[in-house]
Amino acid sequence: MALAGLLAIAAVAAGRADVAHADGVPASADGVQIDVGGSGGGGFLADSYFQNGVADTNRSGSAGLPNFPRTVSHPIAQEQWNTFRFLESSYAIPDLTPGASYQLRLYFLDWYWSKAGQRIFDVAVNGAVVLKNFDAIQAAAQAGGDGRFIGVERDIDVTADATGTVHVDFVRGSADQPLVNAIVLAPPAP
Repeated sequence: MALAGLLAIAAVAAGRADVAHADGVPASADGVQIDVGGSGGGGFLADSYFQNGVADTNRSGSAGLPNFPRTVSHPIAQEQWNTFRFLESSYAIPDLTPGASYQLRLYFLDWYWSKAGQRIFDVAVNGAVVLKNFDAIQAAAQAGGDGRFIGVERDIDVTADATGTVHVDFVRGSADQPLVNAIVLAPPAP
């Protein structure tokens, strides 16, 4: 077994599943793309650096409209939209440049609910709430879609902490449980 695999197993055994990566590939100063709930591909890492929540896949039978131009500025592949993590969860994304700025791109598409108000939750980054009472279906509907199976991207400027980590928490709100499909940390454009 490769050293990276042994290190990942040791991290899990020590109760640090949040920093273990399935194939031992660390995040980098150049950013990271995470296929939340998925096995990675197309430049995305397999679901990594998380605690809690449940991974699942699109069972709707629809391909949806994930990269709706009015709600998604940085399109991603269908395969990343088709996987997700739901219930309360946290991501601690390490190995970034301490104190460096990044653009956090969060991708949301609800493959289960079809009406606004059925899933409302909060998102906190480094301990501060950045999305309060967030409803992806309502956001898609307000942008001109019917809201059903439409992807929504939210971009947030963040700074890696002194250890080079960005913490993202998906917190239960007033309806059902949080859900996220993909997480991207990109260096800001020059």
